[in-house]
Amino acid sequence: MNRSLFAAFLAATAFASPAYAACPTDSMTPDMYFAYVEGIQKTLTEQGFRPGVIDGKIGPNTRSAIRAYQKAAKLPVDGCPTQELLDHINFSQPKVYGLGKR
Repeated sequence: MNRSLFAAFLAATAFASPAYAACPTDSMTPDMYFAYVEGIQKTLTEQGFRPGVIDGKIGPNTRSAIRAYQKAAKLPVDGCPTQELLDHINFSQPKVYGLGKR
């Protein structure tokens, strides 16, 4: 009995963490979301992060690269592709680079 309660607790807390939280896309059209994701993928690639294929789709590699960038840039880590993130990647000084590029 205790094991099943503990397992249920772990499962509930794992999905409640920010790493698994849904990203806010309410204010974006599908075309706009695609453009943000594609722009983020391109720039992350240029800066040494590895988002995978530049296809405008948010997948596990892109989310992982976003999280790595956010951590390196000392931003809140949520893995969400947003306009604010794209602006930070493009305009922050000094630039933040991944391990693959210095």
